[in-house]
Amino acid sequence: MTRSSVFSLKQAGLACALAVAVSAPTIAAAQPAAAGASAPADAASTAAAAAQPEASLAEVLQTIGARSPDVLAARANVAQTQAQVQQARAAWFGKVDAYALSQHYNDPRLTRAITLPPNVAAYPFSADQFGYGLNAQLPIDISGQIAAEVDATRARAAGAQWSADDVRLRALLQGATLYRNLQALAGQRQALDKQLESLQTSVRVAEAGLKVGNIARVNLLRVQAAVAAVQAQIAGVDGQERKLRAQLAALMGVTSFDASVPAPDSGPTHFPANRNLLPPSIQAAQSALLASQDKVRSAQKAMLPQFAATANWNRNAVHWDNRPIDTWQFNLGVTFNLWSGGAQTAAVDVAQAAADQAQQQLQAAQDNLRAARDGAVALWNAQDQSWRAAESGLRAAAESARIERDRFKNGLGSATELIDAEAALASARASVASALAGWWQADDALRYAYGEPPAALQNNEPTPASLKP
Repeated sequence: MTRSSVFSLKQAGLACALAVAVSAPTIAAAQPAAAGASAPADAASTAAAAAQPEASLAEVLQTIGARSPDVLAARANVAQTQAQVQQARAAWFGKVDAYALSQHYNDPRLTRAITLPPNVAAYPFSADQFGYGLNAQLPIDISGQIAAEVDATRARAAGAQWSADDVRLRALLQGATLYRNLQALAGQRQALDKQLESLQTSVRVAEAGLKVGNIARVNLLRVQAAVAAVQAQIAGVDGQERKLRAQLAALMGVTSFDASVPAPDSGPTHFPANRNLLPPSIQAAQSALLASQDKVRSAQKAMLPQFAATANWNRNAVHWDNRPIDTWQFNLGVTFNLWSGGAQTAAVDVAQAAADQAQQQLQAAQDNLRAARDGAVALWNAQDQSWRAAESGLRAAAESARIERDRFKNGLGSATELIDAEAALASARASVASALAGWWQADDALRYAYGEPPAALQNNEPTPASLKP
């Protein structure tokens, strides 16, 4: 696992915590306003939201996997490294070059002939000469340098494939996080809508009670101010939702994301099927280490004698007697560097240092993965308990709000008590939605730590309780 991928995993856990913070309702200071000032707008926005088709998380993640610019860029890098493997292998097969050469002298003379004739007589060559031929070169990899380079490029190609898989998983995790945040905001918006509806009903009750004299005018004003405060909170939630939708659209590679997001009705039940599976990030780090070790071997092999076979065929078409002359030659040679100013030794040192760095990065990635998995399991359990506590709090807040509404309707309770009860109920409803979304985010992060995509892309059977963290 690279450091960037480990850092992204930590960000995923932080995003889970932030999702809860984003979803937690905030009760703004009450400001006087007309009770039904934005009721038509609320109805219109609700109708517009209902008209939008739903988009499941699986559909969103499939779009991200197929169209995300980051995923497509990683795939292009895989194609590039695979082509580099073919390029490195081609060195084994040598090369053949064709050439053509035209020479024009100001005076015929017995110098610089394209090809000397078999019998060089005391005759001048033609002032105009034209020759063509073939040059072939075939390296003989006795030292193994080419083999080491091929191994290095193959390891890099494998690492690029694993990195592409990790980029895809991180993109899916990021998309799932944004989607879950939208679900949390949808739950908060739904809670605020219900709070607004209840407060508007209380406004009508207060207006009727004011006419018969069993409710003071100050209570009506307080409820109207609470209505305005809730409407302001709804506007803030709408702004956050637009921001999240823009971020999700950019990740999906589309211009906009306007589909409605269905809220989850239950928590996660599945866990990674293979708890010993190495995630792609670790596989990529291992491939990087292998590639760096192969580069060390290549640099060491470059210091050995290098063998090569060369061949040449040439035809000088225009000669002193206008007869074509054909010549060929074959060479088998060896080169051995006697002095390079320390360049070859330095190349070995550079490659060895890169291999040491890759080794330490792999060790750090393994250590961070172990800590990330422990943290992901702990977060999953914490979010499970948080959701259960939120469910219990919702039941208590609902009963308290019902009692306060009845007392206010009968003129026995104050507006302050009613507003506090309604705010507590809205907060409890939003907390349930936020806790459930956070639980799913923790499950997505746990799966990423074990090299799996979010559960929305899987159809696993429920994991036995003995395998749950």
